[in-house]
Amino acid sequence: MPTTVNELTAENGVKVYLVGTAHFSRESQADVIKTIRSVKPNVVMVELCQNRASILSLDEELLMKEASNITFQKISHSVKENGLVQGLLQILLLNLSAHITKQLGMAPGGEFRAAFKEVKTLPGCKIQLGDRPIAVTLQRALGALNWFQRLKLAWCLITSSGSISPEDVEKCKQKDMLEEVLQEMTGEFPALSRVFVQERDIYLAHSLKMASLLSMQDFNKHQNNHSAPTVVGVVGIGHCPGIINVWGTDHNVASLLIIPPPTMVGRFLKLFIRVTFFGCLGYSFYRIARFTHGFIVSNYSYIYHI
Repeated sequence: MPTTVNELTAENGVKVYLVGTAHFSRESQADVIKTIRSVKPNVVMVELCQNRASILSLDEELLMKEASNITFQKISHSVKENGLVQGLLQILLLNLSAHITKQLGMAPGGEFRAAFKEVKTLPGCKIQLGDRPIAVTLQRALGALNWFQRLKLAWCLITSSGSISPEDVEKCKQKDMLEEVLQEMTGEFPALSRVFVQERDIYLAHSLKMASLLSMQDFNKHQNNHSAPTVVGVVGIGHCPGIINVWGTDHNVASLLIIPPPTMVGRFLKLFIRVTFFGCLGYSFYRIARFTHGFIVSNYSYIYHI
């Protein structure tokens, strides 16, 4: 097994092989392929939600083009679907992903596409989407930050333009480098670390347990297809320590799907932004109408005197 694979055992005895990956890594794709071919699982869980499932089947070149091209249409669609603040945050995250895509010449999610292709070669094997919906994660993350922290986060995402190489990506799979990155994130934005990492560790661990139940059911129905009920989980390597840590414990997963209500300050600022926007829009129309009216009146007067 690759060194990035951890073996877990579910309560029902199902073996779970957890593959830790870097999202822009050719080596991670090879690790996923080798693991799936070695254990021949009947369920493969990937760190994706329904809203991001399209990256499993889209062409690599098309994904690279889409990932590296942030258009006004994408921004408008994101704001319309997710609201102003959350939509802009999602665009900033996409912009950071686009920056990495351009530098590495590689579309994100290659390890998930590799897993999906391998699943299609195994009779009866199923793919399971195991991550929490991205919209819930973003709303919980924003709800955990005050407005100063949101502005600081936006500034960090806007100015994140440092260079990165394939070697840097592979280093992120090393334990000491991984711990350093997580500690840096915790120091800057502890609330984000809790929402993006710790909460999703719990959610992904729960998804793996659900996959183990599905695996056992499938094994009981089709024992001739598999020597033993097994699951392969494909997740970002930053989630592996947390998943292993919470594996034998129970958590209230439903509470991780609750979206916090907006604060009084948040509602006021949201209203202020809307009023300002429509006020500026209305004033612009007023200026245009006034100019048009003056132009028509002056030309009518000129024609009348002729």
